[in-house]
Amino acid sequence: MQYSKKVIASMPKAYAIGMFEGEDARSFVIGVEKDGPIRRFALDGTPMETVTEGPGGVMTITQVPGRKDQLLATSEFFSPNYGGDTAGIVSYTRAADGTWSTHRICDLPYVHRFGVLVGADGQLWLIACTIKGACRKIKNDWLTPGAVYVAKLGDSLETETVELTELSGCQLQNHGFWTNEDHTLALVSTAAGVFRYVPPATADGEWSVSCLIVQPTSDICVADFDGDGKDEILTLSAFHGDTLSVWHEGDTEDTYKKVWEDPEKRDFLHAIWSGTIAGEPCAVIGNRKAGRDLFRVHFADGTYQLEMIDHDRGPANCWVFTDGDATRIIAANRETDEVALYDVTE
Repeated sequence: MQYSKKVIASMPKAYAIGMFEGEDARSFVIGVEKDGPIRRFALDGTPMETVTEGPGGVMTITQVPGRKDQLLATSEFFSPNYGGDTAGIVSYTRAADGTWSTHRICDLPYVHRFGVLVGADGQLWLIACTIKGACRKIKNDWLTPGAVYVAKLGDSLETETVELTELSGCQLQNHGFWTNEDHTLALVSTAAGVFRYVPPATADGEWSVSCLIVQPTSDICVADFDGDGKDEILTLSAFHGDTLSVWHEGDTEDTYKKVWEDPEKRDFLHAIWSGTIAGEPCAVIGNRKAGRDLFRVHFADGTYQLEMIDHDRGPANCWVFTDGDATRIIAANRETDEVALYDVTE
């Protein structure tokens, strides 16, 4: 693959990326980790409106399923080191004139990742993960583990609040989060491993929670890299770690075995996406220290291979999308305060 880069914005501590299909246009939004805005961009990188000027602390942004005018985002999570006491989740709703209204749907200290899942009965569920439960005024304080919370979502998140229920407690270094394309399940990764969460199928049903991998894991994504019809789970480990691995689904359902580990250690692995580029299953990965690279992982000639996209930019998150015949990668390069767009060609 060939990659042509352009920097589309300077945003100090650019962090979160969310795709947004609005009534007016397909687009994406970028939020920052520290004080600052959420900004909207057209798929070619042209700036559009500002969703909000602040307060920042945006770890996750996602569109509400079924709504072409609404986003949910974390707010006021400025750092896992005593910087998330006032964090919560906020809805942003776009009016026809392009202005956005803001409404806080819940308070949730140290909420880091979250998503919206759809039950078999059509019920929308919020699943939200706190990276820790509290923090003393010291760095790397993990005395109080985080948790996984869930809540039913209504139809009017521009005015409603949600009632959170703790589903899984004592979740140490509760960092990684991935959902499948139809939002019927989520994977959550912690210091204990990788867990699958499936929402209830009926109004009086229960959540299904299963452990798939036992290994301290910071982030995860899923693809059928080798094309054999069985999924692989790509892991970044341990917490904010340096080890990239691939686990292949075994003959027994819900069992995974490590089949590959990158021989090179890559400090502070963090950015992660999986899907297809030019019809080929792959992942795009980035790290925030040392080489501060962005690279593609794919399967070829009987093994997993890496292809460099960019160097020394320090991506926190990345995403891949198509725009007509074009395929593009968007990267929030936190360590260099830039938002970059890469056109991909074969």
